Amino acid sequence: MSSTPETIAAHYRQRADRFAVEEEELARKDRHLTHARVAVFLAVALLLAFGWITQVVTPWYLPGVLGAIGFVALVTYHDAVDRRLRRARQMRMINEQGLSRLARDWDGLPVPATRAPDEHLATATDLDLFGRASLFQLVSCATTPIGKKILRDWFLEPAGCEEIRARQQAVAELTDHESLREALIVEGKLLAGDATERFVKWAGGSSWLRQRPWLTWFCRVVPAVGLVALLLTVLRVISPDVGFAVVLIVVASNIVISVLFSGNVHDIFARVNSRQGEVQGYLRMFRLIYEMPDSAGTLSDIKSAAAEQGGGVILRMRELQFVMKLANISHSAMLFVFVYLPLQVGFLYDFHVLTLLEKWQAVCGRHAKAWFDALGQFEALASLATLAYDHPDWTMPEVNASFTSIDATAIGHPLLADATRVTNDVEVAGTGSFLLITGSNMSGKSTLLRSIGVNITLAQAGGPVCAAGLRMPPAQLATSIRVRDSLEDGVSFYMAELMRLKEIVDQAVAYGGRPDRTLVYLLDEILQGTNSQERRIAVARVLTHLVKHGAIGAISTHDLDLATSPELQGEFLPVHFRETLHDHDAEKPMTFDYQLRPGVATTTNALKLLEIVGLGSDAPEGSP
Repeated sequence: MSSTPETIAAHYRQRADRFAVEEEELARKDRHLTHARVAVFLAVALLLAFGWITQVVTPWYLPGVLGAIGFVALVTYHDAVDRRLRRARQMRMINEQGLSRLARDWDGLPVPATRAPDEHLATATDLDLFGRASLFQLVSCATTPIGKKILRDWFLEPAGCEEIRARQQAVAELTDHESLREALIVEGKLLAGDATERFVKWAGGSSWLRQRPWLTWFCRVVPAVGLVALLLTVLRVISPDVGFAVVLIVVASNIVISVLFSGNVHDIFARVNSRQGEVQGYLRMFRLIYEMPDSAGTLSDIKSAAAEQGGGVILRMRELQFVMKLANISHSAMLFVFVYLPLQVGFLYDFHVLTLLEKWQAVCGRHAKAWFDALGQFEALASLATLAYDHPDWTMPEVNASFTSIDATAIGHPLLADATRVTNDVEVAGTGSFLLITGSNMSGKSTLLRSIGVNITLAQAGGPVCAAGLRMPPAQLATSIRVRDSLEDGVSFYMAELMRLKEIVDQAVAYGGRPDRTLVYLLDEILQGTNSQERRIAVARVLTHLVKHGAIGAISTHDLDLATSPELQGEFLPVHFRETLHDHDAEKPMTFDYQLRPGVATTTNALKLLEIVGLGSDAPEGSP
């Protein structure tokens, strides 16, 4: 049975409800265990206190010790329940967010704090690529900063045809692996937000202890002196007074070094692995890469990068996990008192663990970026695969350098919900031509431009597009849709538009004649800040420049006379939207079907809109 948006929504709802029940059960168990821990702790404390007071091993000390062992077991079990609880909560949220994606309920989705670099800011703003109600908010399931950056760059920097096809193959293979994609999200969300960035920066950075060789030798020699003095005292080679004095000096020296430098050491430990257990989380995420389906394409390359670099990330992360277990014994109250403190005071334990950590850094640190880049690519591909899973009626586009036009069948705006989206067949003609879109206010011209731009962005990222079919050449997008003036820089709206159009014309010159990429421009009601006659001449001049240099694109306009400009005859394909006017007293005096039709628009609605808002010719003075 093939999937439909309805069956996918029902699937998400069923899973969200199931995990909500599991979360509630685990939350109840978590509360009971919390109370049990408090009760057992108090009981153990009372037993040991009575044992101390009475100096009787039984019935106080022995039950107290057994109770302490039981308390440790209870804490371990409680930690396991807490992990299951957090996992169930994340699974519920993931499936609820799946429902929000389908409904385009932007308030139900996290808004990633991702911003386009300045050189891409204009197009990213015009097409709603980032921020609230954006393409990135819809698509991104990446949880690591590296994964988010890679997906962001895929939206902004179009890939070549071969790379697009490789990503499409990987997305298709991951689409049916829902459990794998969800597990990747869960493991990522259980990590601290910037954990991966901190880890990669540390792994590729300099070694703190190796830059202080004197401290390394101190940590080796001074504890050894204390140990030798202790052995010689036991063997009666030296007197107890001398042995005790030497050990006392060693302990005092170790305490001073610990006070001065242990803070730095523990900061390094926290950067690698805090109490949240990031290394264990990395290990689980990288294991998911090994669970990916076998492939000869991008997925295989990702798996190879993780499996081969530095001897394999799983092996190396296990080694690191062992070192961090040694580093984290101070996190346990019991181990801190009975194990960590004696080792630290007597042998400077932290610094020896740091030596092991820096040995790992020296051998494996240079491979960490490649490992996490592979993980980030996996997250980006999984995000696009989730989009494909959510929309089985969308299609994978054909991107080929031999194509000279953009041909789309039933293309729609990806950010609109299925219930409100209207699709159209669109052709942006071949090299040196453009689509002229006319129509009245609110008829759908700007939405069509954004539909083209956003789908081109998805296509060149390697994802599915909101269309029944899309054929296009490799494209470099350039847009002028939401130009703003700048009071700070003293730039008027008209001048801001001119500056943006100059950038687009310069891009057309740069890409003119290139066989590997075509400039595709999308212009919405440009140069509105001047009078209609000069505006028509200026727009025609801009379009002539773009056509001359082989760029293709689409422009929307209210100016119907632009279609009769002598300079543009034979250079464009005219299409239009129209409205339907009803009685003034109707519930909706004007309606739109948002269907694209051939030719230039034959109707306008500016005066009708004036009447609707109460500004008709017979409006009384002072009316709104």
